[in-house]
Amino acid sequence: MNDILKTIKNDLINFKNYRFLSIIVIISLFFSLLMGLTDLFPKDKVLIYVYISVFILPVITFSVSILIEAQQKKVLPEFISKDSKAINFAIGKVLSATIIQLIPFVFYTIVLTVVLELSFNILLFFLIYLLATIMHILVGLALSIIARSMYSLSVSYVVYLLVFSMMPIFYTYKFIKPDLSYILIISPAYLSGVLFERVVNEYLIASSWLTVLAVGLQLFYISLIFMFIIKPFITEYLKLNYNR
Repeated sequence: MNDILKTIKNDLINFKNYRFLSIIVIISLFFSLLMGLTDLFPKDKVLIYVYISVFILPVITFSVSILIEAQQKKVLPEFISKDSKAINFAIGKVLSATIIQLIPFVFYTIVLTVVLELSFNILLFFLIYLLATIMHILVGLALSIIARSMYSLSVSYVVYLLVFSMMPIFYTYKFIKPDLSYILIISPAYLSGVLFERVVNEYLIASSWLTVLAVGLQLFYISLIFMFIIKPFITEYLKLNYNR
């Protein structure tokens, strides 16, 4: 537990120093103002701001942050115990990023419920937001770990954002034919979108099997990325930088 807390503290300091904290606050405030004070999208479409903040923002922000941390050798706290386990640091990295991502959640929930007066289960909305956020934080971290250079990372961004993030948003707003919905289940963003629409706009998503599948697949993806990409990376980092 101590290693987890130390990792969270280390990451939060890094987020502040790298200006990522300020960027997320500014984007959250800007989108909240657009959501509550403009008519760019009707009430049943304003979730697009949530989608951008959950499907796209974490992928870019946290992949860049771990890349900078790796270059500066600040991925983990400076002093760690000989008994420390890689999995605790991996959990700490995910939790620290999740804490930062709660900032948009607070802004958007206030706007959706108070300003737009939408009625939905806030607890379910929070759980879905949490699931989607952790999913996309892990995707961002995985992209930066897998990338061999800034160029390959940039290419990974373009492919992931266009294919896995933007396509589900286009589908939700009927820019893509419904026949493609079965193909899109491989996309974490699409699966998250299904759950968001189910809670906030109940009448838009009716398939119970799709809701169950969306939860199950995201949990599967999270477990897969965490155990086979994030944890091994932390283990290797410990060996290289802490002689473990």
